[in-house]
Amino acid sequence: MASSPELSVIVRSGSINAWLDQTLESVLASQDVDLELILVLNGPEVKTDEFSQAAEAKTYPWLKDPRVRVLRFDRYLGVSNAMRAGCAEARADLLANVDGDDLVSPGKFRRQLDYLVSHPDCVLLGTGGRLIDDQGQVTGELKAPHGDDIRRSLLLFNPLPHSSVVFRAQAYQQAGGYRKDLDQFEDYDLFLRLAQLGPVAMLPGQEISYRVHSKNTSKGAGARGQHIEAVTQGRRELAKALGVPAYRALPPHLLWRGVQFARAAGLIRPLHEYLTIFKKS
Repeated sequence: MASSPELSVIVRSGSINAWLDQTLESVLASQDVDLELILVLNGPEVKTDEFSQAAEAKTYPWLKDPRVRVLRFDRYLGVSNAMRAGCAEARADLLANVDGDDLVSPGKFRRQLDYLVSHPDCVLLGTGGRLIDDQGQVTGELKAPHGDDIRRSLLLFNPLPHSSVVFRAQAYQQAGGYRKDLDQFEDYDLFLRLAQLGPVAMLPGQEISYRVHSKNTSKGAGARGQHIEAVTQGRRELAKALGVPAYRALPPHLLWRGVQFARAAGLIRPLHEYLTIFKKS
């Protein structure tokens, strides 16, 4: 059997489309990284018969790339379940997520892998990014703190764009992985549990392009439900792990809860946009 790659990149999508095509091309164009790409196709539009797959391979050359493995499901698994399926197939010691409508820079993964080698205690590493629209035009910048340990920022909000992260497979397993059947805040929930195991770092620089459009999953997050309960528990446990007294952890948590109600009511934009400085046209 071939040796394990340096990095396993998981991408999920409900279909093969133009945005997914751009996403996978950006991942496969990564420089100086031995990676495998695990594509989790899940949804009623996914073709599972050999004839349709052969036709797709003629249109999308990356389907023949030896670095690409495709998991096909003719039903929606849900966000966290799709990520669990992809991570379960990963062979590398380091895992990354890239959403099926986002883009990564050519040097992103090499930069992150080098950091993780020199910081062996770091369990989760993100980067900054820019916002793009449906057509790929830059509309703004994701603003977030950066440094070698930003775990206290996680007690206020999630500063880590999901498409920016690389995390250690061992820590992922120890934390319990993505929570089953969680289709909102599945990333924040995982990050909070990973953060209890070691430092979470954020590199400066715009290494991803986050596409903002009408179908972004986070736009449908309600103010109540399993996702809120999971994150509330994770925030409480992280505060305890960091030695933050309850009286100091409560105000940022109440602020976060208030933001969720305001967002659900349509009073503010989703958090990843709310904390963004947009460029003027």
